[in-house]
Amino acid sequence: MIRSLTVIALALILVGAMAMAGPTFGFATIAAERGVSVGTADDSSAYLGLEDRSASAAIDAPDGTTTVYAVTDTLDGHSQSSVDASVVGITDEYNAAVSTTALEATVQPGSDADTFDVVLACGDGEALDGSYRVELRLVASAAGSSVDATRTTAAFVPIDCTTLSDEPVVVSVDEDGDVTTGGDVTVDNNVAVGGQITSGGDVTIANNVGVSETISSGGSVTVGNNANVGSIVAQGDIVIANNLVSGDIIAGGDVTIGNNAEIDGNVSACGSVTVGNNAVVTGTILENQTDLAGVQC
Repeated sequence: MIRSLTVIALALILVGAMAMAGPTFGFATIAAERGVSVGTADDSSAYLGLEDRSASAAIDAPDGTTTVYAVTDTLDGHSQSSVDASVVGITDEYNAAVSTTALEATVQPGSDADTFDVVLACGDGEALDGSYRVELRLVASAAGSSVDATRTTAAFVPIDCTTLSDEPVVVSVDEDGDVTTGGDVTVDNNVAVGGQITSGGDVTIANNVGVSETISSGGSVTVGNNANVGSIVAQGDIVIANNLVSGDIIAGGDVTIGNNAEIDGNVSACGSVTVGNNAVVTGTILENQTDLAGVQC
């Protein structure tokens, strides 16, 4: 009799523990302290709910982004840094797996308090151009517990990582990475760019600017006073003020080098090359060329 009562008591304790767990996260498993793992409810009734927004999602340019999931923290126990998203797999409209690293997932603040957006962007891998379902892994941790799940977008998301947007870009604060657009690029005074600048239009570099790597322009390039930049390739004209260029210059048009400038490389142009007073070019100067790599003469 005592044995039977003990079994019943243990069963009631287990049921009570499960009841105390209450509603659950919108994830496949939740791991609590001491290694306890509990199955979870549907996303709609979860502590950390997920709303699929893939039906209205799209990326139409390599510099574009789109939201595929909205995450709601109904317990107010998570921050942006405690929720992580990553791309697990991609399938095309024929349900064939696509092997690529061209997509990246990040978690960003949502439009309302206690919400986050899971955002897709084009990465550095092989370019995508089509409609795809994207499988994501979502991990969150807070207050001694963690949740982990994979979700696949309900809709096929149109993704074009091949055609640059024509929107102009203004860089007004330091940028560690690359700057890429199909439009114009302007770098404001006293700003540093740690990566490359790739523009389908004109590039304007203001005073006291540092650009570590190549500037590639589908139009013209103008570099202001006291700037330090890497190599320059432009389809149009290139104008250099009194600054340092630590690489080659290739222009589809004319090149004008200002007074006291220092060019630590070769200067090649389909048009003319003008060198100002006290300017130094350590390499060769070739003008009126008809065939140059990277530009159309």
